[in-house]
Amino acid sequence: MYPISIFNLPTKHTLCFILMLSIFFSCTQENSIKANKLDQESSPYLLQHAQNPVFWQRWDNEVYKNQNPEEKLLIVSIGYSSCHWCHVMEKETFEDQEVADCMNENFISIKVDREENPEIDTIYMTATQMMTGSGGWPLNVICLPDGRPVYGGTYHTKQQWLEVLEKVQILYTNDKSQLMVFADRIEKGIQEVNTFEVSSETKLISPSIVVDEMHYWMRNWDREFGGEKRSQKFITPVKFQYIQQFQELTENKEISAYFEKSLLTIAHSGVFDPLEGGFYRYTVDPFWNIPHFEKMLYDNAQIISLYANAYKQTNNEVFKERVYQTFSFLNERMAASNGGYYSAIDADNNEGEGRYYVFTKESLKTVTEKNFDLLIAYFNIDLNTPFEEHFYNLKLKPIDSRFLEKHKIDKETLEAKAKIWISRLQKEMLQREFPLIDTKIITSWNALLIIGLAHAYEAFGDSQFLKEAKRTYSFLKENCFKKEQFFHTFQEGKPKIKGFLEDCAFMTQAAITLYKTSGKDTFLNDALSFTESVLREYKDEASPFFTFTKDPTLFATIVGVDDNVIPSANAVMAENLWTLGQWTGKENYSKKAEKMLQGVLPYFSRGRSSDYAQWGQLLLKKAYPHYEVVIVGPEAESKTIAFQKEYYPNVLFQISTTESDLPLLKDRFFEGETYIYVCQNKVCLRPVKSVKEAIEQIESWEN
Repeated sequence: MYPISIFNLPTKHTLCFILMLSIFFSCTQENSIKANKLDQESSPYLLQHAQNPVFWQRWDNEVYKNQNPEEKLLIVSIGYSSCHWCHVMEKETFEDQEVADCMNENFISIKVDREENPEIDTIYMTATQMMTGSGGWPLNVICLPDGRPVYGGTYHTKQQWLEVLEKVQILYTNDKSQLMVFADRIEKGIQEVNTFEVSSETKLISPSIVVDEMHYWMRNWDREFGGEKRSQKFITPVKFQYIQQFQELTENKEISAYFEKSLLTIAHSGVFDPLEGGFYRYTVDPFWNIPHFEKMLYDNAQIISLYANAYKQTNNEVFKERVYQTFSFLNERMAASNGGYYSAIDADNNEGEGRYYVFTKESLKTVTEKNFDLLIAYFNIDLNTPFEEHFYNLKLKPIDSRFLEKHKIDKETLEAKAKIWISRLQKEMLQREFPLIDTKIITSWNALLIIGLAHAYEAFGDSQFLKEAKRTYSFLKENCFKKEQFFHTFQEGKPKIKGFLEDCAFMTQAAITLYKTSGKDTFLNDALSFTESVLREYKDEASPFFTFTKDPTLFATIVGVDDNVIPSANAVMAENLWTLGQWTGKENYSKKAEKMLQGVLPYFSRGRSSDYAQWGQLLLKKAYPHYEVVIVGPEAESKTIAFQKEYYPNVLFQISTTESDLPLLKDRFFEGETYIYVCQNKVCLRPVKSVKEAIEQIESWEN
């Protein structure tokens, strides 16, 4: 048979053929909306909803405007695979046929994995916070056909959700104009949130800016239990990293004590898993006792950095243990076989939230009979305070001389017994269903892990950390960087979802960190290439900052500058530019970083800086004396390892084993010799050969 061309048909037949095509495509579009399409997805979260009777669609940038001839309202429901209350609402509400009938008849329903599409989550979370004053997940938004929100909320019971749907639908049917006016206001509000007025005047950056602000923020610190005064406790590593840097530069003993006590409390609290390692996302109480049991890659990646850097400063063995335990957990549970790390582990299994990790009194007694009281003490369990009536979460009690004396046991014997207990508890856990692992490999979160592993290598000198950091970096560059652009996720063997600013910013930071540690030009060249891409593709014409996405999302350009569960991508990018400017002499990089920093200075007032901790770290580098340490020669890498075991937040390292024309390295290579140059603003003291002499030079300069 020959292919048929409509241009070869008689006119009457052509018209009939076109009519048939239009009917066919109309039916195809209609049918695509009148069925749940999530079974075609790779996101574990979307697949969790694939059997719902709701006709869920995945997110589409066109917001189904070509498939919505009736101009139905849109429901945009956002969550993630390890979200407990997302699961609850699915079971109670979205699996219900009555709810599904209402949604299918009157709305187009869209499911969004917030980890796949953080830009959509950001837009609608901002809108919901404007409408209600708060937010969370699941996030459920009702929108006009053009995607502008008119209602936003979080978890709803079946009855609550039906009432919301009915009220909004009645209003849309009877008086659409009210919703239009409201949508206009929300749209304008979102645009204003993402608009920044930056003064043309350059403000002098002095220590008083950060000192005054830090003392204001300190009012909200929990001095007894660590962290901030909140009903739920999140670790938020970027805040502690800012605090560590501040107390090191200011030599503030009060803040140093708070910092170390907080990290020790967290290390021995319920937010750490003593059996499998790794940290849960947060605790549901202010005492760090009962966690919400999901485990996220971004938390554990940043915590490795936090505890590694804390060890550099304190040499506290507990901090070192938590780094190794967390790394072991990640390799055991979250490492993909072909490279990279998965995004999350669910809080729930088939028995309910946290049931994989917790124990009853009876199950604990099966572990040991003679030493039950010792086991209870070791895992810091109060049998009088179970949660959910009869469950206990295990915590590691600090073991000191008082503990050993009280229980009349030596440390070696206790450790031997604990090893047996843990083995038996783990054996019981093997009989339970392990929670769902979200197998998305997210570029930005893996980049955070690369940075954490590099910091662990610096702190402990253990080559396994650097080896894994480089391996993960290579995996991301090979699989998530295609045609000069990053992809945000890698799923089912292929990249998916075009990248965001966070992917570029954190991968640039990862390349910078690896270059600082290894001196390999490949990493520096990558960092420069990624940076040029950001400058070219994410520029915000209205401010000195970068946009969240290359193009506007729906009705707004997103420009975020505050930290969230991960540090601000704009702040990370500003520090990248500052560092690369120092290394390469590119003045446009340095000037851009300065403009960005000037743009956020207004936020460092009246206690607001706690949400801008990543910016604070760059601000401290500008406000306090800063040094360059340049190590050149065949032993540059080994001397760098020795140097970076100490915590130097105000030192920029650059190393090379060969001759280089880069500004800090030029004319400093001498065949067969390794020299260390300690400089300030590129003015250097006489070169020395030992790390000890270089450290003495820094200390003498500071004094």
